[in-house]
Amino acid sequence: MTDDLESRRIRAEEARQFLSNPLFREAFDGVARDLLEVSLTCDPDNKDKAQRIVISQQLLQAVRREIERKVNDGEFAAFQMAELDKRKKLFQFRR
Repeated sequence: MTDDLESRRIRAEEARQFLSNPLFREAFDGVARDLLEVSLTCDPDNKDKAQRIVISQQLLQAVRREIERKVNDGEFAAFQMAELDKRKKLFQFRR
């Protein structure tokens, strides 16, 4: 169980580094900015194009949310590991 918790914690750190990477942030912000610009200049009568733009924006946000979910999951795993460690020390103390 602790191996699984440790791997979740490690993945969280990798995800955190990825989110804080300047190149990733520039790319993410650039794509978001381009999609916003395209959406503002899109012909409102072209429903297919408008729908594709909205779907693209949603997908971009979904990718970011998934990476953030990994960070949160790893933080929770670290908390669980700390709790298990406290219990282990308490059990050893009682012996």
